[in-house]
Amino acid sequence: MKKIGQSKIVNLVVSLVIAILLAAYVSSTKQGTATNNGGSTNFSTLIPEKRATLKVPLNLQVDSDKYVVIGAPSTVKVGIEGSGPLVTAAQSHNDIQASVDLRSLGVGKHNVKVALRGVNSSLTSTVTPQTVTVTISQKKSAKLPVQVSFDKSKIATGYTVGDTTSDPKNVTISGPKANVEAVSYVDAKVSLDSGVKQSVSQSVKLVARDKDGNAVEVNISDPTANVTLDVEPEDSKKMNLSATINNGDSDDYTITFDPKTVTAYGSSDILKSVDTINIPVDVGNISNKTTRTIEIPTQTGIVEYSVSKVKVTITPSNTSSTSSSSTGSTSSSSSSSSSSSSESTSSTSSSTQSSASTTSETKGQ
Repeated sequence: MKKIGQSKIVNLVVSLVIAILLAAYVSSTKQGTATNNGGSTNFSTLIPEKRATLKVPLNLQVDSDKYVVIGAPSTVKVGIEGSGPLVTAAQSHNDIQASVDLRSLGVGKHNVKVALRGVNSSLTSTVTPQTVTVTISQKKSAKLPVQVSFDKSKIATGYTVGDTTSDPKNVTISGPKANVEAVSYVDAKVSLDSGVKQSVSQSVKLVARDKDGNAVEVNISDPTANVTLDVEPEDSKKMNLSATINNGDSDDYTITFDPKTVTAYGSSDILKSVDTINIPVDVGNISNKTTRTIEIPTQTGIVEYSVSKVKVTITPSNTSSTSSSSTGSTSSSSSSSSSSSSESTSSTSSSTQSSASTTSETKGQ
């Protein structure tokens, strides 16, 4: 009987210990379940916990054919916390969606709450911001040409911009009625370095502007455009060529050019004030007719010529004088020879006449 009593006591003690262990186990499993009370979450050390912040696009639920919404952010931040595998799955699957429902609201300014969908019920989630302030306006659209603009001071002296092209040439703007009606033009501004001398092609951002040049917030069908500026000489003029003699006297040489005129391109103001292009010609050590090719010198305001070089023929004046003197000497020699011949003939005639006279006298006797 005594052993049986002791056995009962042992069984009671063992049962009590088991009950305590079971209670502890149940308590630990309860702590492993996420509870959302005032935004706070507790996890058991038996389950790995994880936190993450996701950037989620904000969807605007509105009749986009009639209205436009201004002021809403494009994305919101969603914080999630809970079981590591569940958080990882949420990060990779992109199932979480954020939206604001504006379908029951009219034109005007509204403060609306951001709603989340697709969050696992075992996760705790928060969204930032929780509310957004938006303005609903009546929608309007208009088609406008793209206007190309640039800083003229960046174009090199003597050059100008001829044609400008834009692709697309026209765009459609849309947005609040008041904003669309305020737009005067769609600007495609080209960024230039200083001293541009060649045509430029760029892809530029389009900006809607009012009559004062201020940017206006509207949607543009094509946010960018491919723009080309044709940079070319400002003006042109046909000019004569003139020789500037170096190392000699200009009176002692005859200079001719081939071609005789060239076309100069450059600044209109410079070309108006210049009629002749001076070509430096070095005549040192030239004693015979000589032809050279000389490069046309550069000049401020003139950016280029129709030809870069000209042929220059240099003829010394003493070359023709020497030729004349030689011809004169030959004529003089011929005259002297002719005179001597005449004198010889005359002398012969006299002798003949004298001989004839003597013969006549002899016969008379």
